[in-house]
Amino acid sequence: MGSIPVANASPVRRWRFPLRGVLFGAILFLAAAAAAGVALASVWPEDEKRPPVTWVDAGSAEDLVAGEPVRFPEEGFWLVKQESGEVLAFSQQDTHSGCTVPWRPDFQFMGQRGWFRDPCHGATYDLTGRCVAGPCPRDLDRFGVLVEHGRVRVDLQDLTCNGPLVPPFQCRAEP
Repeated sequence: MGSIPVANASPVRRWRFPLRGVLFGAILFLAAAAAAGVALASVWPEDEKRPPVTWVDAGSAEDLVAGEPVRFPEEGFWLVKQESGEVLAFSQQDTHSGCTVPWRPDFQFMGQRGWFRDPCHGATYDLTGRCVAGPCPRDLDRFGVLVEHGRVRVDLQDLTCNGPLVPPFQCRAEP
């Protein structure tokens, strides 16, 4: 009788990470990129070094018409000349919802036309910023206004309110 050949067992393979060089190269690349980013950030001009804008020139007081609000959307306020000649600046944010409150010249309410009206919850404010209807917890917040040499300037850092705050504004308590 003949012999039957027996197959040799295959050698035990140790698992080796074949891409070890690639992994080392990727880590080295990321380290170099991070170092370059830190170096670039240290020489790049920062916006924080510029002084914050606090006063906005809102134009000539003579150009304002009593009872006709003017919106400054970039700065986030309404400018309103009162019948008395006083100029007021209101935040355009509703004190309840935080929605932008538009001036609605054709909106009729309480027998009068022209109101600030919140489209989100229906809060209604008059030309003095007083809350007359709706879920508003307080009147519209006011910015400080200064009229000098016929020019109207609004201080965006001087926000007066008399109740809970709606971000992003912070204000001082009304005296």
